[in-house]
Amino acid sequence: MKKIAEFLKADLYIYGREPEDYDAFVYRAAAGIVVRKFCRSLKSKFEDPAVVVLDPTLSYAIPLLGGHEGANEVAKRLEGIGIRAVITTSAEFQEGYSIGIGFRRNSRPEEIVNAVKAAMNELGISSGEVKILATALMKKRSLAFRDAARNLGIPAGFVSDDGINSMKVRESAAVKIGLKSVAEACALYYSKNKELLLPKRVYGGVTVAIAR
Repeated sequence: MKKIAEFLKADLYIYGREPEDYDAFVYRAAAGIVVRKFCRSLKSKFEDPAVVVLDPTLSYAIPLLGGHEGANEVAKRLEGIGIRAVITTSAEFQEGYSIGIGFRRNSRPEEIVNAVKAAMNELGISSGEVKILATALMKKRSLAFRDAARNLGIPAGFVSDDGINSMKVRESAAVKIGLKSVAEACALYYSKNKELLLPKRVYGGVTVAIAR
């Protein structure tokens, strides 16, 4: 596990002695043990940490909680040292549109909803054809984003800094906070074909991009 912690640039703890305020955890333990550890404290996908479980032989990495909130990405990163990611969420593989958005801290839910609807209207698509609404992981606890996704009826997803910067996109003003892009990169990250259909559009304080 020391090698894995070093590869992920993570802290290493003995099971049961780890702090509770981390955004992501990787355990080498039986899935049932980890489930029992977290089951009583779970609140929502917007508040719970990402959790990845490794099998005893360190052959597989299984996202147990928060697949779209960082766990899938951690599992995929571990493929760099020979551990196979076992992804069980469907958004990465299914057909449909993925919408990436960036927004200001003080944006209201209705602003996000209206921006997304305006972008969908440009392509002539409905919310039923959209598989995920994605933004940067740093926005995970945004109530505005949470409410907007619920009002639109579209599943929410998040992309880490590393995931965003791994996308082949043009740089935007987000470079000021260490990101190549937000809307376009998040849309492409969850798209199956990696095809950007609607480059970034700006609607007030909200940016939207759509990929497939």
